[in-house]
Amino acid sequence: MAGFLLIGNVNAVINFIEFFYFCINNVFLNMKKLTLIFFFVLSFSLMAQRYQPAKIIFKDSTSRTGLIKRIKYGDSFNPISFTNKIVFKESNRATREFLDTKQIDRIILFDNAMDVEAIFDYVQIKGFNVFKKNYPLSKWVKTKLLPLLFETKKYRVYRYEVWENNQYQRTFYYLRNKNDKYAYPFYFEDKVVLTSPYIFLIRLFQVRAMQEFGRDCPEFLDYLKPLFHKFKTVKGKERKRIAKEYKKLKKSFESRQEFELHILGAFLKKYEELCGEKNPSSDDQINNSKQDK
Repeated sequence: MAGFLLIGNVNAVINFIEFFYFCINNVFLNMKKLTLIFFFVLSFSLMAQRYQPAKIIFKDSTSRTGLIKRIKYGDSFNPISFTNKIVFKESNRATREFLDTKQIDRIILFDNAMDVEAIFDYVQIKGFNVFKKNYPLSKWVKTKLLPLLFETKKYRVYRYEVWENNQYQRTFYYLRNKNDKYAYPFYFEDKVVLTSPYIFLIRLFQVRAMQEFGRDCPEFLDYLKPLFHKFKTVKGKERKRIAKEYKKLKKSFESRQEFELHILGAFLKKYEELCGEKNPSSDDQINNSKQDK
């Protein structure tokens, strides 16, 4: 009996040692893999950073011209780092400085020929409270650096793409009426929503964004009122019909951005039509934005 227990204990110890060795071996292998991945990502990150000519306009209307470090995130560029500081140099040989983004209003990036390549604005954003009736504005305000898509005399349109693991997820457009200090998000669907009948919710919040954007024009609000009621009360088969028509319309465009600007452009054209002071270049701005993609 004692021999049997001894043999059992020995086997248990051997099994434990084998398991321990297996764990340690795999940890070292995984550490090697993680180390290789870390250095690869670090190298890629360093390669993705470069200085670019830029003009920085501050909130007090002063400005500085020089070079800023442009950092690549996924498929898009952003001139700020994770520390919310702008790395700035007045020239290649100058000492770098770290500028506080809270003091900056606009960043204009230039290409090597000193033509404007991109414009970023610091914008105050307000969203909507989805848990309350009629989705009023939420109390939070978020300040974000957004790439300017185009602007007219009456408003600015920003376009921001969300990428995860180098895969496109969704697009946010932000609309700012120049009579308003806030911008409002104009949503488009992500991959999950596109495969469901809940596209009517996207349409609902698109209308809701336009209500805030066009608050300076009662005629435009009257135009939006029945649309908001339609998407808010739609049920059953009608939801599926709206989703089907939406997907069909989307497939008729060659690119995602053309479709998005078609949807957004229809609202903007109606706003200009009803609210006067129509900017004759707004259609050209939208068409140019389609071609830039």
